[in-house]
This record gives sequence, C-alpha cells and structure tokens, in this order.
Amino acid sequence: MSDSPPAHRRGRAFAEGVLSAAANELLNTGFDGFTIANVAEKAGVHVTSIYRRWRTKEQLVIDALLSSVEPTIPVPDTGSVRADLVELTLNLYASITSPQSKALLRLATMPLDFDRLDEARGRMVDDRSAAMEVVFERAVRRGEIGDTVDPRLALELLHSPIYSRVLITHEPVDDAFVTDLVDLALHGLAPDANTRTRPRIRGAASE
Repeated sequence: MSDSPPAHRRGRAFAEGVLSAAANELLNTGFDGFTIANVAEKAGVHVTSIYRRWRTKEQLVIDALLSSVEPTIPVPDTGSVRADLVELTLNLYASITSPQSKALLRLATMPLDFDRLDEARGRMVDDRSAAMEVVFERAVRRGEIGDTVDPRLALELLHSPIYSRVLITHEPVDDAFVTDLVDLALHGLAPDANTRTRPRIRGAASE
C-alpha cells in the first residue's frame, strides 16, 4: 500500500488518472475483483472523490474501458479492393483482441443496462461501416464490385466469422483465414453478381 497521501487533482487530470487506474485494475483483476477502493489507491485520490463522479462500480468500469479503446480503425487504400478488405479485416481483428476490447466485449454480454455502452457499440459499428463504405466507393469507381453493395451488410458478412472465432470457437484468425474470407465475400460482390443465375432451392415451388 502506498504511503503517499491522496492527491488533490481536479477536472481533466483527476478523470484521466482515475480512468487509467480503473482500466489497469480491470485488466488485472477482472470485473468481479474490481473495487473502487483499489482504484483510488492506485490513482492516489480519495474514494469519496471517485464516488462523487461515478456513483457505481459499473459506471466507472464502462467509462474506463471506453476511454482506453480506440473507436476508429484506419482505412486502407492499396488500390485493390481485395487487399483493402484483407487489411481492413485484419485491423478489426487487432482492435477487438486488445485487452481493453476483450474486456468491453465481455462486459457487453453482462446484464447491464447502460445507454453509454449501447451508444459506444453503435459508434464503433458506424465507424467500421463508414470505413467499409470508403473502400467500396473506391472499388466501384475501379469497376471491381457492383454499385449496389450495402456496407453494413458486407461488414457483418466479413466480421461475424471473426467475432465467432474470438468469442466462441477460439480458433486462430490468421492472414490465410482472412484472405479466404475476403475471397468468399468478393465472389458475391463482383460487378456481375446481380446478373448471375441464382441456384434453385431444393424443394422450392416452380415459378
């Protein structure tokens, strides 16, 4: 335990110190072992000062995670939609497998009703959809894909298998897997995809 008396920081310096200490505490102890008393000790502030700003442990945990997770990912511009999508998907994988993002994902599965967590998830999805839209706009101009692609649907198509491996199967996500995933997606995004004959579903009624 530190022998230094609690500091009397205010405003931004106080918030940044507490949030940094809280993020580290969460990564070291997990949500169940997380306590505001430990955060106060590590941040060098009074427990009562933390409670005046964050009424509950859950509120502090959410703010700490949101402050430490980068909401945006870089938009690649390689000149090829295939290379762009591979790089974009690998960037997403790197962003969601950081310790902070993993903690945020676990928190998102808990029965906590906080609008800020929902808003943060929405902002992250919007950012990734926007990045996908930029990549697709360039690809359409180059004639690599059709012009009717829904960026959010394509985002789900490419990224759902990533989340599945990270959260459920724990199988590896390597360059080969991502490249195969992108190639599979591009098969349906090609310029002539809308004119291809759709396979007949077995048992479907004849038109």
